[in-house]
Amino acid sequence: MTDHLSGRRTSLGSVCRAFTVAALFALLAGPASAQMTLAGSTPEDGAALDAPVRTVRVWFDTAPSVEGSTLEIAGPGNRAKIEGLHTMGENDLMGRVTGPMPNGEWTMTWTVVGTDGEKQTGTVTFTVQRPPR
Repeated sequence: MTDHLSGRRTSLGSVCRAFTVAALFALLAGPASAQMTLAGSTPEDGAALDAPVRTVRVWFDTAPSVEGSTLEIAGPGNRAKIEGLHTMGENDLMGRVTGPMPNGEWTMTWTVVGTDGEKQTGTVTFTVQRPPR
């Protein structure tokens, strides 16, 4: 009977050591990177607009940090710019579009910095096609 108890203690000791080692690895690995997910945008991805936009906005599942984040726009002539990047406090980034925005395909590129310092980048594309006069 003594051998049976001794075996149980050894098994319990092995389980405790394995748990301790696993916990130690989890602590040493540090916090997991929190991937931010794009929740929406204005204009929407794939939108066909009949006039240029004057503001752009992107929403995420968590609040991005304005510092270090960017919104850029590129399209025909590449003269439109996004200025005044800010948040409205709704897990978003927003800016005003300045400069000419001729007809054609436009790409808004966003780079956000999460609370963990990780940067992520994505794009939203849309077209501007004014109706003929």
